[in-house]
Amino acid sequence: MQLLADKPREMSAFAALLEAMRNEGHQAELLGSPERQRDLYPFTPPIPVDAEVAVNGVAGFVDHTVLPAPQEDQRRVATQDAVAERLIGLLTDLAAEAPGGGLIVNLAASSWMGVSRKAGDRLYAQVVDMASKAVARGKPFVDMRRLPRGPFPVPTIGFWPCPDEGRVIISFTDLTSGWSGRLDLDGHWRFNIDEIRPTIGRAIEGKLRKQLAGVRAVATTRPIGLLIDSRPMLSPGKKKPEPVFDLPPFVVSHLIHEIAQDWPGVLSKAWLLSPLSGVTAVYGEGSDLSW
Repeated sequence: MQLLADKPREMSAFAALLEAMRNEGHQAELLGSPERQRDLYPFTPPIPVDAEVAVNGVAGFVDHTVLPAPQEDQRRVATQDAVAERLIGLLTDLAAEAPGGGLIVNLAASSWMGVSRKAGDRLYAQVVDMASKAVARGKPFVDMRRLPRGPFPVPTIGFWPCPDEGRVIISFTDLTSGWSGRLDLDGHWRFNIDEIRPTIGRAIEGKLRKQLAGVRAVATTRPIGLLIDSRPMLSPGKKKPEPVFDLPPFVVSHLIHEIAQDWPGVLSKAWLLSPLSGVTAVYGEGSDLSW
């Protein structure tokens, strides 16, 4: 797995996928990385795919992508940047004492929008107080009596194992775009996929249209998979996590099936790696995690 160590998010995603496959009883292993080991994969042209993975003795290619959030308004983005930078500075030393050595803070940047500096400082102090209580108790913490009131989610403090750098992850819960749906009398969800395909679906569509279609052209008989990552994670050198968007697996599945219809034969399997639902098969034959 150290072969993927230059991209920590990618490495942890493939580790989670292989572990989930093995937990289902499958034999799963990472064979290599065509993107990093072009001398071992003499395709013409070279195939820009992250990994070669064997599942139950069948080797195929798998690429990793994040599920991007819809584009935010610039004022909200600027507020998120400022809040993330301030909280990371306030919490880094405390995070070293947390279980695993890292803190993940889920909160809404909207709480800081339009407030005075004094009020903003009080909000920061309350988050630090919550984090201190979480570390002292050794378990995740949320105080329903505290900040913030109104329509914004209450901040929660959790733990995560991390290296010495990047001990604090700030995950923002307030996005300006989303998807709508309803539960019909027959018990099935109905939702408008057109709301999310041009924004959230653009990463998946781009992968099939450009990258994976090229892989299929030179690897005509091999399984091709897409690992879709919706976890909030901090990349090296960044002050806040990538703007990912976590959706229920059935919504992601519907989205991928619609997109894959436009590029038949390219994709064999897709998996969603979610902070809420773990690893789930969202495209391909069968509901298990194998090819």
